[in-house]
Amino acid sequence: MSRLFRITLILLTVLGTPVFLYFFIGMNLFFSPVGAVLGIVFGVVYVLLVVWLLSRSPMWPEASGAGRKWVLASLLWGGGVSFTLVMLGGMPILTLMERLSLVMVSASFGGAYPEEIAKLLGVGVLLFTFRALNRPWHGFVTGALIGLGFEVTENDMYGGFGAMLDPNNDLDGTLSMWGLRVIAGPGLHIIFSALAGWGLGLAVFTAGKSRAWRIRQAGGWLFVAFALHFAWNLLWPTERAQIISYLVVALVMYPLFIWVWLRAHRAAREDVSYAFTPGPVTSLEGLRALETLPAARSAPSTTPPALPAPEQPAPSATATDP
Repeated sequence: MSRLFRITLILLTVLGTPVFLYFFIGMNLFFSPVGAVLGIVFGVVYVLLVVWLLSRSPMWPEASGAGRKWVLASLLWGGGVSFTLVMLGGMPILTLMERLSLVMVSASFGGAYPEEIAKLLGVGVLLFTFRALNRPWHGFVTGALIGLGFEVTENDMYGGFGAMLDPNNDLDGTLSMWGLRVIAGPGLHIIFSALAGWGLGLAVFTAGKSRAWRIRQAGGWLFVAFALHFAWNLLWPTERAQIISYLVVALVMYPLFIWVWLRAHRAAREDVSYAFTPGPVTSLEGLRALETLPAARSAPSTTPPALPAPEQPAPSATATDP
């Protein structure tokens, strides 16, 4: 755990939380109370469902070294800090695209450029803040949680817009907008941030690799996330072209996400290469107390872990390549 990163996380979260509350509750409550209430209900259900699904995987870190604080910090970074950084960096890009008459790529540059960088920055801060985060797949799940926070906040905001724009009533507008964003493109920000976080996790926590390799992993997976987001946001001149574009991106994005998920899940399940303790062991009594912890996490393995990379992982890193 880095004290510097912990302080950074606390300060940015304090600054970003009012932004989250404004976009998630305040703005919609002012324009459409119906849209605000529905957005809160849908958002809470969405968060609980995704967090539950992620927590079923062995990729989920030890609760004593991360736990609810890590989950809450990830969600607030995605829904608050990222939104703050995007507002600062995204609006000038949108203005520039409009002045250059680049309408087709305006949403791509205005969205993919600041959003993916802001979310990945949060992955990096959290990985160095919580001591239980020390494997490549922890970058994956942390990115997924940050993307979840961003996605729920954005869905809630657009749900409020739908309530205001519907000519019949707020209820129909909110339901149609949430349905469109959840069904037509489920988990977009979760996927983008998880893929970028996977690359950063590889770069930070893989043993025996060169600096150039680490830069390629972090930069390469960030580029993948950016490219997918960029392609999804393209504004094609015809409805037919727009639908085809969505389908092509989906056919690349979802299989890639599933492949990385399975790879990370398998590596996490097979990893018994390090000992995790809730605190420092300073006595024989403390050593005996470790026997109450799960075997896979309480005692270091005496045999090399069965991971795909050839090298033996260090005590605080694992060896997995994308």
